[in-house]
Amino acid sequence: MQRRHIATFVLSFLLVLSIYGASAKKDKHIPGFHEVKKLPLSMVAGETVEWEVSFVNPKSENGLVNITLDITEEHDISPREFTVEGILESYDNPPRKHQYSTLNFAETSGGIFQNQTSINERFNHITLTISSVPNLMPGTYTFTLTVTLQY
Repeated sequence: MQRRHIATFVLSFLLVLSIYGASAKKDKHIPGFHEVKKLPLSMVAGETVEWEVSFVNPKSENGLVNITLDITEEHDISPREFTVEGILESYDNPPRKHQYSTLNFAETSGGIFQNQTSINERFNHITLTISSVPNLMPGTYTFTLTVTLQY
């Protein structure tokens, strides 16, 4: 009887590991993604800051890049307390000409900004310009940037 329980436990454990392994493989990381310029540790109301990231499109495939910036605080953020603009600089192996695209972000709800744009070059550099209103309430704000690629 005890061997049956041990065998059941081992089979269950292996099943859980195989399910976990399959779900972990679905989470693909963007190649060469890294922060080029970090956000400052503090931001004053009415200030404008820049955040820069870069990533690689290994095969220079046509695709879409989805960018979401989520700004949160203990209290709800009202629409139009922040504005977000961006520039996408793309190029293939240097010294090829660089392509510049303006990224227009839509605020889908208070503090959530989204953009979707096409890419087809290998190297991509995103510069986000984040501004707050002069009468922004003091607080601790969290900025979360999510970038995904679709081919």
